[in-house]
Parts: sequence; C-alpha cells; structure tokens
Amino acid sequence: MNKSFIMACCLVTGTAAAAPNPSYSEIRLGFESIDYSEALNDLSGLGRLTQDATVSNPTIRQLSYSGINDDWGVYIGTAATIYTGLDTETWYVNDFTDPNDSSVTHQFGAVQTNDFKVKSNEIALSAAYNMTRALQVTMGGRVFTTSFTRSDFQFAQPGAGQFDQVLQSAPRGENDPVARFNLPGQNNLGSGDLEGLPGNLQSVVSTTEDQMSIIAAAGLRYDSKLQDAFNKFSWYADAEVTLPVYTRVQNTRTIEKTLSETFNGWGIQARAGVRYQVFKSIAVMAGVDASYKERDAISESDGNRRTVPDIEYTNLSLSAGIQWSY
Repeated sequence: MNKSFIMACCLVTGTAAAAPNPSYSEIRLGFESIDYSEALNDLSGLGRLTQDATVSNPTIRQLSYSGINDDWGVYIGTAATIYTGLDTETWYVNDFTDPNDSSVTHQFGAVQTNDFKVKSNEIALSAAYNMTRALQVTMGGRVFTTSFTRSDFQFAQPGAGQFDQVLQSAPRGENDPVARFNLPGQNNLGSGDLEGLPGNLQSVVSTTEDQMSIIAAAGLRYDSKLQDAFNKFSWYADAEVTLPVYTRVQNTRTIEKTLSETFNGWGIQARAGVRYQVFKSIAVMAGVDASYKERDAISESDGNRRTVPDIEYTNLSLSAGIQWSY
C-alpha cells in the first residue's frame, strides 16, 4: 500500500514538472498615438525637406499564448487601427544652397501644410523558449503594414513664396521651363505669385502611400502569471529588436512603380501591463505598447528618379481589456 502511494506521488510530481505553461488569450481596446516623420536630405541636391505629424486613433490589440511543453510555447498577436484620426502636417525646407551662389544657404522653414491621417496593422508569430518558468526568449516574425493619406494642400507663407522665388531664379537651359514650387496636383510653369497661380489642378488632390514589411524579431519576455497562475495579481513586460527583412512601398505619385528594398532599417518594441483575476479563468487587464521603427530612403531610377524618403515611425498605445485562460 505504501509503495503504491509513493509511486502515485512520483507520477503526479513528474506530470506537474513536465506540464506546459498555462495558455491564454487576451483582447484590449484603447488609443494609439502615431508620430510619423519623413526626411529627404537630398532635395534636388541642394537642401533638406522634412515634416512632422502626430495622429491619435482608436486601436485593438490581441494576443494568444499556447504552452507546448515545459520548454516551448507560441505567441500569436495582432494590432490594428480601428479608425483614423486627422492631423495638420507641416513641411519644412532648410539648409537649401542658393543655385546662383553656393556660399549662400537658405532656411525657408515651413513651406506647405496639409491634412494627414495614418493607420497601421500587424500580425506576429513568435516561438518562446522558457529560460525559467516566467522568463522567456522570443524569436519570430511579423507582417507590418502602414497606410497614410494626405489632402487639402496649402502653401505656408512666407516660406513657400521665398522658396519659389529662389527656384525661379535658378539657371536653366534656353528651352527649359521656369522652376516653380508646386503643390501636388499643380503644374505651374509661368511667373507670378504662388497664390495667384492655381495651376492645372487635378480632380483628385490627395496622395496615399502603402507600405508592407516582413520583419524578423527577437527579444525577452517576463510574465509572472506563467510562474504563479493562482495569484490574483500578475504583470508582464517584454522588449524586442526588429529588423525589416523585406519592404515594399507604393505611393500614388509613383503609382506605375512599386519600390522595394531588403534590410533597410531597424526597430524596437516594448510592452508592459498588469492583470487582476476576477474569476477562475477571467482577468481584467491594462497595458501600454510602444514601438519605434526607422526605414531608410528607397530610390529607383529608370530615366525618371523615384524616391520615398527616410521615415521614423513611433506608436504609443494605452489599452484595457480582458484575458481568459484555458
């Protein structure tokens, strides 16, 4: 009888030791703040073109974890913009070398404004190796997409007028048109003040850009729930380094050509949050997600040079929701 009892205890202990981490799924709703900036450091070989815009959007975040065995588990996560907000984007031209006198550099400042909205979507798949019960090394990939729209283009004065005057004074060939500062949809070739020259405005005066990146990621994650599934309070934190393996960009201003590049940037991502168990398998939770990405400029030339500039993308999200274990 005693031998049977001892053997049963050993079997139970062995089973517990080999049991995988608890599995769970979560869904959170909240708001994200996307900061998007572009820089073209070689504007006609003479100056720098930059802009800045920050947009707030409602967002949804989902994550599922499945424990495979005592050593391995799998994460599947998604993040998506629900609805796009709107911000006023401002463009700046600075450090512009005078085309008639290379010793003179112009700081035009703001030259253009327009409405701007941006959204992003992501799906991620990662394998997790348990260094300890709660500390994991994560390795995987994700597909990340962003899309923005610009509309309602306006000149920003006095910078736009000053920039245009310098362009008009640039040396040109006998049959070359006068260089002008045009808004998207314009084709001013004559002379005169900008505001008095609406130019050949097209019926559609908005531009969009879609970007898709396949990203490799590796990082660390700590989750106290995996170590003590019976504690009402739990918390988690993780950080990852990301590398875009392949990027494809299409802009309506270069619609006939899709630009692509490999290994042309980097990024980091971090998440942290807390949970409180309200029922045996249900917890309420709140978390913060932050990501930062850089993409280098992509250029192609087949007689016509097409370029999408360097970008910096920052997304900060605050959200709350529920988690259920199974």
